[in-house]
Amino acid sequence: MNTQSPNGEFAGSVGLVTGGGRGIGFAVVDELLKYGACVSLLDISEETGNKAISELEIKYKSSSSRLLFIKCDVTNKIEFEDAFKKTIEKFGKINIVVNNAGIMTKYITSWELAIDLNYKAVVHGTILGLKYIENKIDRNSAVINIASIVGLSNSILPMYQSTKRAVIDFTKSIGCSFNTKAHDNNIRVMAICPGPTFDGLDNNIDEKNSLEHEVQELITSGEETPNPNRVIIIQNSDYYKAAFLHVMKNGRSGDIWIAENKEPARLTHFYTQY
Repeated sequence: MNTQSPNGEFAGSVGLVTGGGRGIGFAVVDELLKYGACVSLLDISEETGNKAISELEIKYKSSSSRLLFIKCDVTNKIEFEDAFKKTIEKFGKINIVVNNAGIMTKYITSWELAIDLNYKAVVHGTILGLKYIENKIDRNSAVINIASIVGLSNSILPMYQSTKRAVIDFTKSIGCSFNTKAHDNNIRVMAICPGPTFDGLDNNIDEKNSLEHEVQELITSGEETPNPNRVIIIQNSDYYKAAFLHVMKNGRSGDIWIAENKEPARLTHFYTQY
């Protein structure tokens, strides 16, 4: 099918975004559309997905031909791969896969779902990305896995921290130069670790301050010697949009990026000690 789209950095590209109905996922869909891409928006909630599509069609007039909503449970392997096939059926290809769907759980509640959604579905989404994205050097092609700043911390969130840390380690390894060369893979696989990102709080300072205090406790209370100068600022999804664009432009396979505290995205460096 014809994928002609307006001029922009992603004109002619096709993105698939999981958990795309709200939050960071919705922000990515919005940004891809803004810069000319066709987008397949996946969400487990039909109501959330349809609401997002309606909002985007109003914002980007005549964008209906560049948007597809697919109700999808990404923990269901058959449904998930079928979403890739439906996307290709409508738009002809896939260039960008954003594995964003996830769940934040406290302590060990819903631990099996956390593993299935936050880690196993991201692994499967990456594998599907490598299967369906054309294997060529292309700065507008990539698999982006959404981890979290919590995956780089010692928090009091056992399941959320461990699954997000697993995403980071998986991305580093599958995207490393050895694996890309050994498997003749030209598709970049990268991860972004957002800090706390919530929309709708900019005009409610009291609620924002309260949430920042709660998040600070969740992220730092598990550390033996918490950094007294650690700053945790609630940001809105606009800051994530800028980080996403930066990583797409500048990222290399295996990169892990941080997008927190309303600051520009920065590359994380890991050191191994023996």
